[in-house]
Amino acid sequence: MPSKKPTIRDVAKEASVSLGTASRVINGHSTVKAEIRDRVNEAIKKLNYHPNPVAQSMRTGATRTIGCILRNLKTPVMSDFVKSAEQLASPAGYALMLANHNDSPETERAILQTFSKRFVDGLLLTVCNEDDAEVIGILRNLNIPVVLLDRTLGSEFDSVIVDHCNGLIEATGYLLELGHRRIALLAGNPVVHPARDSIAGFEQAHENAGLPWDPDLIIRSDFWEETAYNETLALLASDTPPSAIISGGTMMLPGVLRAVRQAGLKIPEDISLIAGYDTELAQLVTPAITALQKDFSAVGTLGTELLLQRLDQSTTGSPRNILVPSSLILRDSCAKPKEKSQSILG
Repeated sequence: MPSKKPTIRDVAKEASVSLGTASRVINGHSTVKAEIRDRVNEAIKKLNYHPNPVAQSMRTGATRTIGCILRNLKTPVMSDFVKSAEQLASPAGYALMLANHNDSPETERAILQTFSKRFVDGLLLTVCNEDDAEVIGILRNLNIPVVLLDRTLGSEFDSVIVDHCNGLIEATGYLLELGHRRIALLAGNPVVHPARDSIAGFEQAHENAGLPWDPDLIIRSDFWEETAYNETLALLASDTPPSAIISGGTMMLPGVLRAVRQAGLKIPEDISLIAGYDTELAQLVTPAITALQKDFSAVGTLGTELLLQRLDQSTTGSPRNILVPSSLILRDSCAKPKEKSQSILG
């Protein structure tokens, strides 16, 4: 017959402590002396004791679960967030509950309403729209720690964001130095931080150089590949097409490359290109694509660290905002522009 599973009473007996003390150690109370905590943990290890998570949840009101609401797990950035979060959350005794909102505000609100029923202890998320008052209201009422990943909601919530602005200043400045004057930016939707920050950097680079920019070359749409394809085709077919394109979103590069190929153009001879995120595709295509390096794994790691600190109350006080830098990786996709840009498709 299989041996009887050890209980918390067995742990207390092995460690020569009271049942209450063993319970406090197992549930992470900070009031237990270090020497006693070490004794209990040694007993747990020796007996191979595993607490009953359901019973723990009933006693403490904690589920040991972190909700993670992301745009789409197919996006490399989002998978980076999850991988980094799991590497920290699992050793800390937390499981991740994943959900995609696919840029749908209705889906996002429904997921948040589900999580509001006390199914999670903390929340990591990328919101669809930073101006959505209903979502902000739901988050306020959750009464659990919330950390935003590459999103900001004023000063109410913790956030870890990428410095897209300085990345775009560097990328745009590089193209301006090469002589480009008609640079297009596929920026994404400015209702979220990455697009707003990118547009700000693009405009600042022109101001730094004392040069104007054409507002029509700043494409404020979504971040999807098909949108990038359609918008790039339209730009290249215009009477005054751009001589360079900055593909802002992490999923846009395949769509831009398809459009450039369909237009019969060569990179960088006919058009220069910078990718807003350094992917394997950017590295492996010919020519290799100059790209902005953004450490989204660090965003996931720092966000999860901050959330865990809020959960164990080792970090308290006002919301924190952590900035992760970006930098430009020069490859072979940019060159001086041709003397005269012309319409390609039409």
